[in-house]
Amino acid sequence: MTDFDTDGLEEFFAAARATPAPLPPDLQARILADAAALMPAAPLAWHRALWQLLGGAAGISGLVTATAVGVWLGVAPPAQLPDLAGQVVSGEIGLADSSEFETGALMSVYGWDMEES
Repeated sequence: MTDFDTDGLEEFFAAARATPAPLPPDLQARILADAAALMPAAPLAWHRALWQLLGGAAGISGLVTATAVGVWLGVAPPAQLPDLAGQVVSGEIGLADSSEFETGALMSVYGWDMEES
C-alpha cells in the first residue's frame, strides 16, 4: 500500500474545527421542535400526582364521604347494629376460644344472629 502524507490534511482539519459551519435557522428550529416533542412531561408534584391517583375532586369527595359515614357508624351506630366499637373499648370482646364459638356466644356480637331470625 502507498503511504499517504496526512500532515497537509491536518492543517485543513484544524482550520475546519476552528470555524464550524453555521446552522441554518430553520433547521435549528425544526431540530428544537422535534426535541421538545420527544421530551418527557415534567413530573408532577407529589400532591398533584396523589390528586390524580385518587380520581380528582369526584374521587376524593367519595373517599371523604365514605370516611365520614364509617366514623359516624363506628361512634354512634344505629339501634339495629351492634356497637362493636363500644364492646372493644369496654373489653367485652376479647380473643375467642373454641368454646365460645361452639356455644354461639359470638353470634350476637357480630350481628350474625339477626340474619337468621
